[in-house]
Amino acid sequence: MNEMKRAIYHSIWVSSLSVALNFGFKVFLARFISKTDLALYFTAIDIFTMTLLVLVGFRSSMVVTFAHTKDDYKIIKVFRVVLFMTVLAVWGFIIPYLKHKIGVHIDYWYLVFTVISLGFSVYYTNLIAMYRMYKTINFVTFLEPALMIVWFLIAYFLASTKGLQPLFISTIMTAFCLSLYIYIVKIRNIKSISVEKPKQLHDTQKFLKNSLVSTIEFGSGIVMMYTAVLLIMKYFTLEELGDFQVVVKPVFTYMLMLFVFPIFRFVLPELSKLYGEKKYKELYRIKMWVFKFALSVGTTFIVLSLLFADKVILYLFSASYEESALMVIHISFFFVFVILNAYQIAFIKASGDFLSALFIRLWGIASFVALFYMIYMFYSKNIISVIVALIGSYISMFLISLYKERKILRRFKD
Repeated sequence: MNEMKRAIYHSIWVSSLSVALNFGFKVFLARFISKTDLALYFTAIDIFTMTLLVLVGFRSSMVVTFAHTKDDYKIIKVFRVVLFMTVLAVWGFIIPYLKHKIGVHIDYWYLVFTVISLGFSVYYTNLIAMYRMYKTINFVTFLEPALMIVWFLIAYFLASTKGLQPLFISTIMTAFCLSLYIYIVKIRNIKSISVEKPKQLHDTQKFLKNSLVSTIEFGSGIVMMYTAVLLIMKYFTLEELGDFQVVVKPVFTYMLMLFVFPIFRFVLPELSKLYGEKKYKELYRIKMWVFKFALSVGTTFIVLSLLFADKVILYLFSASYEESALMVIHISFFFVFVILNAYQIAFIKASGDFLSALFIRLWGIASFVALFYMIYMFYSKNIISVIVALIGSYISMFLISLYKERKILRRFKD
């Protein structure tokens, strides 16, 4: 548990640095690359990322299955087959779409090597998650934006490539370098991370089912925020949409990166290991620590938002975005439930019940939409109705998850 806590605290600092590097790099790119080329590049990367989502969805299933069975050989074997099929599908369908429909005017082989390199990157990052290599995970979080900057500088200033080329070169080389680094670290530590014999037979069918469910569950978490965007687009003004897109959504996204993603990176593997070993007291200790962590982060977010949200937004943006401060303050009051629900989802998945985790996510989306229309039609047509509905949906997910968590714990203790 101490190792997990250190990894999470370290992850917060590393993620903060990573966010700063990413943001600074985008500002830097805007000075040297045309707006059109940047739009095409980020659109292509977003599409590649979304189509490779199935591979990211495998991560939770790999972590849980390995913790319960220790059969890494068969897990990796199945994952390699799915990886190969996914990369071929992206090669055959997504790359032509980008070339001929989106209009990404770059040599065909740049796109091919992009999807291959990203496939390698996802493969190796999934492995270090499965083997609970916390230090490597944190270092890779920092290394990725740093390598992107270095390779872009090499491609743009030394190799004198222009337009989309330096962007794709930096993406390809960064992904390959990350994969090579993780491969070397894994080889050096293979004896310490893969020494146990399988505890039970690996159920390939169950593993694939859990991976598919985990992929949908992971994607539904993203859908929640885009649902908010669609509702604002339909019922509110462009000014209010701008407040949400430029200020509120980035603030919420950065808070997720700093304090929620580490739950799935570090707490989920630890919960899976302890659940497989039937260590109830250790599981309870982690739960209590996460509750304290969530309360401290949530309280700090509330205080800082109440004291400084309007001043900081006015300083960083302009007076035209001042209305977004009220939305940020409202978001701060329910962020504690976001962290706690992330822990509960992680625990439910650690027990092997991936379907319940998916149901809770889908319930969250449905309750969000239902609450919004109830508030909008019968109480207030203010933009805050979207935030209040979001608050209600996360609280409802927290309550359902709490019931499911207690049910699993009772069965676990028996």
